[in-house]
Amino acid sequence: MLKDNLKTLRKNKGLSQEELSVKLNVVRQTISKWESGETIPDIDSLKKLAVLLEFSIDNALGIEIENDNDDKIEWLIIGGFIIGNTLGIVFDNFMLGYVFAMIGLGLGFVLKVFKK
Repeated sequence: MLKDNLKTLRKNKGLSQEELSVKLNVVRQTISKWESGETIPDIDSLKKLAVLLEFSIDNALGIEIENDNDDKIEWLIIGGFIIGNTLGIVFDNFMLGYVFAMIGLGLGFVLKVFKK
C-alpha cells in the first residue's frame, strides 16, 4: 500500500519530508501523515507524488489489473494452423489447416475459462 512505500520512494529520490512538501505545496506534517498512514493524499497530490517519485498509482494503491491480452489463444490458432497445413501437405488436404486452427481457438477459449 501507499503508506508502506511512500517513505522508501521519497528516500530513494534523496528527498526529505520538507523538500517533498515544498514540491507538492503542502506542509511537512502532511507528508508525515501520509507516510504513517494517518491520512491519504488527495487525487491531485497523488498524481504529483507519482510523477515526482516515479511510481504507478495503481500499484501503490494495491490495485491489481488483470491483463486479458493473452497471447495464448493466438499462438494456439497459429500452432493449429501450422500443424494443419503440414498435415494438409502430407495428406493432400489443405482444409486441415483451417480445422486445426479452429481447434486451437476452441482450446484457447477452454483454457481461458478454466484459468478463471
